[in-house]
Amino acid sequence: MIRAPLQLAVLIFLAFISSSFAYGPLGHEIVGAIADRKLAGTPTAEKIKTLLDGIPLERASLIADDIKSWDKNGPDDRRGIHFPAHPEIEQQLHDFWKANPPSPEASDSTPSHHWMHYTDVPVLDAEKYGDGKTGRGNWDVVHTIPYCIGVLRGEIAEDNPRKITKTIAVILLAHCVG
Repeated sequence: MIRAPLQLAVLIFLAFISSSFAYGPLGHEIVGAIADRKLAGTPTAEKIKTLLDGIPLERASLIADDIKSWDKNGPDDRRGIHFPAHPEIEQQLHDFWKANPPSPEASDSTPSHHWMHYTDVPVLDAEKYGDGKTGRGNWDVVHTIPYCIGVLRGEIAEDNPRKITKTIAVILLAHCVG
């Protein structure tokens, strides 16, 4: 009989601390800064610098979360975040946001930029990602990462329905991986 209260206590503990496992802004920035340093002086760093118009990965890793501020009033709301020093990137972000609008349901047939940040797979069941349906979606991080890589490799055209250009792909990868 002691197992049920113990299991309940473990579940409550996990629910309470689950947000501590998320990277948060500082975690994204740290991983982006490490990537900046590891890539420094390489041809890849130059390509990234060109694609991001000089924005370091340390900063780019936060942009996917930053544009969530557009969800309430849209990307044209002047009170939301903007990138005036990088108008081409801002336009690409607008196009991406409009092609992947906020959606309350991960199973929705319309992609939502929210679902691209994570996946929700039960941790207490001995279930692999591919074995089930709960928490999986066509637009989750598991699908977003290879999609972005495909765009960067030229296997997926930049003029795709999701509006993930090479620049947006780097921004999403900096966030999802970092």
